[in-house]
Amino acid sequence: MTWLSDDPTWLAGSLGVAAVGCFLALRATQEGKYLIWGLSAAAAAVLVVVVERVWVTDEERVEAVVYDLRKSLLAGDAEGLLARMTPDVQYVQEGEALSGPATQSLIRSSLANSDLETVRVYGLQTSVGRQSRRGKAEFKVFTQGSILGPFGMGGAGAANTAWSLGFEEDEPGVWKVNRITPISLQLNVAATINAPPPPPRRRWGRSSGRDRPYDGRDEHDQLR
Repeated sequence: MTWLSDDPTWLAGSLGVAAVGCFLALRATQEGKYLIWGLSAAAAAVLVVVVERVWVTDEERVEAVVYDLRKSLLAGDAEGLLARMTPDVQYVQEGEALSGPATQSLIRSSLANSDLETVRVYGLQTSVGRQSRRGKAEFKVFTQGSILGPFGMGGAGAANTAWSLGFEEDEPGVWKVNRITPISLQLNVAATINAPPPPPRRRWGRSSGRDRPYDGRDEHDQLR
């Protein structure tokens, strides 16, 4: 019944048009039945709008979290972002995953020196499992400004990125993000952070027969 709970525009609009038609017919014919039908249609339209306002679905709650994240991102509020995430939230990209503490640290460091002018969410699609109480949101984001880390840019400018967020119901009616996955992002942040450090570079000097590690003495000292 998403036509009623999520978007009642067509139903309420149709009932409103029917009510107007009945009132016009009443004026033309002066028949009382049109008055009754018109009042009934108008009352039904009002009831549909009221039900939609009161009846909040899980999908709408997930959508609300996404837009709350947008507000926090635009404000550079890392703690506001993390408040809508589970403590063990993971940043996952191309098979690489960051732990909860690493993901939280990444978010804080990314927003520390960021300055966003525009954050626009579009193409948002949500789904919720009635039995599993798990959800998912997929959407695109247009950002303009400067931001570091996992949210789309490594400098100043504009960028379009695509994202998938996993959700779980933390308590009845409260949904939080437990997974952050970029769908379209050039830099693999998780792989970069998880990569082992490069081996130390070795300095080599020349000798008469073979190369050997440089021991800090110049060639004259080595030949004495």
